[in-house]
Amino acid sequence: MGSNYPRFYFNSTSTAEGGCSKLMAQPPSAVVSGLLFDMGDVLYDSTVWRRWLMQLLRRFDLHLDYKTLFQPWDRKYLREVHRGERPLCDAFREFMDSIGLKKPQIDEIELACQARRCQLEQDTRPLPGVRATIARLHESGLKLGVLSDSEYPGKELEKRMMRFGLEEYFTTIVSSRDLGQTKPAPACYLGTLKRMGLTANESAFVGHDAEELAGARAVGMRTIAFNYDHDAEADIYIARFEELTQEVAKPTELAAAG
Repeated sequence: MGSNYPRFYFNSTSTAEGGCSKLMAQPPSAVVSGLLFDMGDVLYDSTVWRRWLMQLLRRFDLHLDYKTLFQPWDRKYLREVHRGERPLCDAFREFMDSIGLKKPQIDEIELACQARRCQLEQDTRPLPGVRATIARLHESGLKLGVLSDSEYPGKELEKRMMRFGLEEYFTTIVSSRDLGQTKPAPACYLGTLKRMGLTANESAFVGHDAEELAGARAVGMRTIAFNYDHDAEADIYIARFEELTQEVAKPTELAAAG
């Protein structure tokens, strides 16, 4: 093992009934010493601005469903922003042009979006159960880190975590901007784990995106899916964030239960 932190095991008692978490086949004694979290849609809801934008675009007779609108944005445009290769505003204007909007329309939408994003970012709060669960996981001795694909550097993400009341619980908060790469690139996971003082085989990744969960598994991490894509594959699926404390149990607790 690469760290001196306590060793914990994935609980193997989950079921898929009644909307509860479900567990895929894995060794019964899956040891973890740390958890690496995605940020958007895991610790907080990052879809609020997007849903507002969809409503705005309907004023311009663009009636697109969420996936049709944002999948190209995420895969083609936003990754360049998150790697620090281009400004967000440039990528956004090109994206608006690609869906058929004219320059005056793009100017109007961009101005409205800038104001709305600033307001929403200040108003954003953690998802239900996140604060209490993160505090309990930290108190249990697990090492916790964040790896986020973001247009902001890690220092700005630390400020957001401070607003959430969570910054003190995480040893490491890393942005894709710091790395020049986005998930699912192996260097993202491995570079962040190195900063945490952990190896892949003693860590688990908590995420929602199918590609990012697959990337974590590819480097040897165990995976926990929360608020996840319909096609996501993971070792454990949880319906409520609080279930993390049930799925990651001390060896002594498992021995007593057995």
